[in-house]
Amino acid sequence: MVRCQLLVLSFFLIWGNPVYAQTTNTPGADSLMNLGFNYQRDFRKMQEQSQDKTSPYYYKKLLIRFLNNDSSLTHRDVLALMIGYTVDPNYKPFKDMQTEQEIFDLNDHGQYDDALTESKEYLQKHPLSLRILKERSYSYHQLYKKDSADFFMNLVDKIMGAMIFSGKGKSMDKAIFSLGLNDGEHFIANIGMSVNQKTTTWDRHKNFIFEVNAMDNEGTYENWFFNIQHAKMRADDEGVDEDTPMDKKKKKKKGDKKAVDNKAKEKGWGGKKDSKDKPQAPSQPEAPASADSLSNPPKPETPPAPPSGPESPATQSGSENSKAKE
Repeated sequence: MVRCQLLVLSFFLIWGNPVYAQTTNTPGADSLMNLGFNYQRDFRKMQEQSQDKTSPYYYKKLLIRFLNNDSSLTHRDVLALMIGYTVDPNYKPFKDMQTEQEIFDLNDHGQYDDALTESKEYLQKHPLSLRILKERSYSYHQLYKKDSADFFMNLVDKIMGAMIFSGKGKSMDKAIFSLGLNDGEHFIANIGMSVNQKTTTWDRHKNFIFEVNAMDNEGTYENWFFNIQHAKMRADDEGVDEDTPMDKKKKKKKGDKKAVDNKAKEKGWGGKKDSKDKPQAPSQPEAPASADSLSNPPKPETPPAPPSGPESPATQSGSENSKAKE
């Protein structure tokens, strides 16, 4: 229960915080950016701004701030960062699911050091992965390295906050923006609910939607909607996956709901419910190691070292590198 307990408390605080209902004005941003997020209206515009060095939503600048765990980042800033990542060549939604499951499995089998090694390498090219940021925090928690665990949990909070900001998720018109094809499933677990059923469908704008029927602690069922149109488009452009290309000529029409559901089933969208292990013996906490940025932006500042005298970031980085698999 540790993974969920750590996150649920945090997200109850998030939902109870009126800041998440506010709209932050970012100096120099387009006037439309000062409104609540609307996928049809804002996605392309924010994607373009993420590549503009003069924009406050320039991807590389936002990424540096994110990796530094900058507390001044707004929810719209992080959402713009996530949208900017959809342009990055390392964004491969289908293929990423398999790697993320492998890292999850390492934690699930108590191989926390291996999970840290693999997650560090993965986050160098996928710094906004909701699932792996959470798994890295969990690995540190199980190794009693609280400061490092808290650092990565704060990054998870930022991603979750941006997702909540993007839409209420209770209807297709207000679907939540999700980078990963099955991030909706991880979102549901993070807010203390359990997945009952999941499927895919299309909204009235022909956007691809991941739909989850979830149950809360009182046994009440709710439908949640997550917009993954951008992920589907990237997957289509890549032929679904580098290793298992799809013949695009054989794909069904978008309106074929059955074909969509079968495709989701065949590709294994969604992951198994998080399971937990007993923590290992305590060890001295160490400072968090942030993931390397994408496209070689300037190196982020080192997170402050915990007051209890843990290893320095440079020492930790060297320690983790020594454990990397050859």
